[in-house]
This record gives sequence, C-alpha cells and structure tokens, in this order.
Amino acid sequence: MSALALPPDRVAGTAIVAESFESFQGEGPLTGQRCAFCRFSRCNLNCSWCDTKYTWDWSQYEPTEVSRRVPVPELVDWIAERAVDLVVITGGEPMLQQPAMTALAAGVNDGVRVQVETNGTQAPVPALAELVDLWVVSPKLANSGVDYSRRIVPHALDALCATGRAVFKFVVTDHATDFDEISRLADDFELNPIWVVPEGDTREKVLAGMDAIYDPAVERGWNLSTRLHVLTGAR
Repeated sequence: MSALALPPDRVAGTAIVAESFESFQGEGPLTGQRCAFCRFSRCNLNCSWCDTKYTWDWSQYEPTEVSRRVPVPELVDWIAERAVDLVVITGGEPMLQQPAMTALAAGVNDGVRVQVETNGTQAPVPALAELVDLWVVSPKLANSGVDYSRRIVPHALDALCATGRAVFKFVVTDHATDFDEISRLADDFELNPIWVVPEGDTREKVLAGMDAIYDPAVERGWNLSTRLHVLTGAR
C-alpha cells in the first residue's frame, strides 16, 4: 500500500490534501472574507451535485494525481506566508483526518481564526472542538441522493451543536420540498442558525436559485447565502 493510501492516523503529522489556495470565502456567514483554504481530500459521502468530486470520486479521478500527503508544518508555514486572519479547512470531508486538523488548527498564528466546513457526520474530538472558531455544518438533504442513515448522524450533530460555535448551511435544489426537510431537521436536532444556499455551478443557476429561495427564506426567518466563487469565477 502506498503512503498516500494509508489511513491518516498511520502517518503522523501529515494530511491528505487536494489543494491549498488564497481566496475569499464564497458561502455562509463569512462570505467575502479573505482567507486561506486548505482543502482536505477524501469524503465519506457521494452527493450527486458535489462540485469537488476530485476529493473522492475515484471512478473519475486518480487519487495520486489529485491529492498529496503534506506535512502539517508545511501547511502552517504556507498559511503564515499568506498573512491572512482566517483559515478555512474544508473538503471533501476534512473531519476524516482529525489528528491533522487538530495539529493544523493548533499551529496557526495567534489571531488567525479557524473555520471548518463539514457535512456533520463526524463528531469532533475535544482537542479539535476547542480550537475551531466557527463550524459551518452542511447536513445533506435528500436532494444529495445519499441515504438518510449515512448523511444524518444524530450524535455528531449533537456534538457540533454543543460547541456553541456552529451554524448550519443547507444546499437547496427545490425549495418546495427542501425547505420542509430543513425545518424537520432543525426541529429534530435544534439546529440554529440556518443558512440556505442555492445549488448551482454557473452564475445563471446561482442567481435563479437565489431569486427562488429569497422569499421562502424570509418567511422562515433563515439566512440566505450566495455562492460568491461561482458568481465571480474565482476558486
């Protein structure tokens, strides 16, 4: 077995990374914030509309060509060179590599906020939970094509809620059905605050989606997010 294929806990001090880059946060409560992204490779779900399939879909991608093992200190140094005050750890599903995430979050300079984007199926270990300033949790809806038992993990959602630093962001394809499902999940697991974002990989789809969900989001008292990176053509 190659080093790349080893489970994260078998190679101390490294992370399997798809890419790292400097940009602006494109979704959620910190939209528009300049930041450094560390996109971890691998995911435990297979959403039909996923726009980062290069982190997990090995029927389309060769993992050794789209990811690499990176020493965590190398990532820490790279973030320091960016001189940003926000680092976003995303995926794929970064929570599959919690030892590396913990080391990365602990290693960044004082004053650098740590945001984690996760699908909410993995509970954070205590050491990691203490280091993350903002959890942007995106539980997947039926529109993802993933079975409920895989995409909704009650104990993980409870643990993320318990941090007191989590927001919940849902990708909407059809508000007529998706909003009712979001409401059920919010009631069942006491998820708050709620952000909704339109699914779409083009400007036209995102803008049309925002028009469609604007009024229903207002009626429910939820927050609305754009997809800035799609609208601008940025990463």
